[in-house]
Amino acid sequence: MYRLLVTGQKGQIGQAIRDRIQDQGWDVLFTDIDTLDITNAKQVQSVFKRFKPDVVVNASGYTDVDKAEYDTAAAESINAYGVYLLAIQCHNLGALFIHFSTEYIFSGHGRRAYLEDDTPTPLNVYGRTKLQGEQYIKTYLSRYIIIRTSWVFSEYGQNFVTTMLSLSRETAPIRVVNDQIGCPTYAGDLANLVVDIAKDYHAETGRYRFGDYNFCSDSDSDSDKNSGVSWFDFAYAVFEELDKYKPGEQGRRLIGVTSEEYASIATRPKNGILDCHKISLIFRPSDWRCKLRHVIAITMT
Repeated sequence: MYRLLVTGQKGQIGQAIRDRIQDQGWDVLFTDIDTLDITNAKQVQSVFKRFKPDVVVNASGYTDVDKAEYDTAAAESINAYGVYLLAIQCHNLGALFIHFSTEYIFSGHGRRAYLEDDTPTPLNVYGRTKLQGEQYIKTYLSRYIIIRTSWVFSEYGQNFVTTMLSLSRETAPIRVVNDQIGCPTYAGDLANLVVDIAKDYHAETGRYRFGDYNFCSDSDSDSDKNSGVSWFDFAYAVFEELDKYKPGEQGRRLIGVTSEEYASIATRPKNGILDCHKISLIFRPSDWRCKLRHVIAITMT
């Protein structure tokens, strides 16, 4: 039977994959730190030896960008060393490794959307450790697909959308950064992409070549050129949708501030837009605004 190992089952992408993969008829092992600590070499080796996966999907990661600045060892352990251990075992078994990375490997100093082969120059610890993970994969594997994505949101767990919904209960104005541009991405789209890649690999149809892919949702499903939005724009869209369930929210006072005024611990790229032309020839993303409506509808009902 076709076997898939999925790490990070409690995260947004992991939960989204679980909800979309059960009817495929595959043998899928979902894990999290309680059942597979990817930074524990013996544990990783044991799980691989017992389960013998054909495909490994790494949906785990250290994602607290600010905390990573002073918790560097933990970020490196999960985002780099853990990926190294998974890559080694994938090499030993000849398994396909599907891994999620981030636009934070780029500096954001460029004016155009980032291509897969642009030179990475991360500004913070999180981006640096994610890049290290990518480099380990490319050192030890030829059968891999790295999916770089951005601004992931969903109905699962904590993310920007759920944070804005929580803040809606407060009366104080909400300060949101207005000079960082990126692409909101629905976790369900990433899960559907994983399922499609796994199906393609199993059928040996060769639609997906091994390597790097940028993937994020768009506000224009008829175009593969993603113009992106600011965090402020994203927040405004959240409250615009919330207004349908709680009238008056659209007029909530949002205050746009610069990155410098917001003063986060970690420096973030001003331009986080990913060029998704390569993946769009194979798999089309959803309109993120449609998915935002879906997420808020689920949350509010």
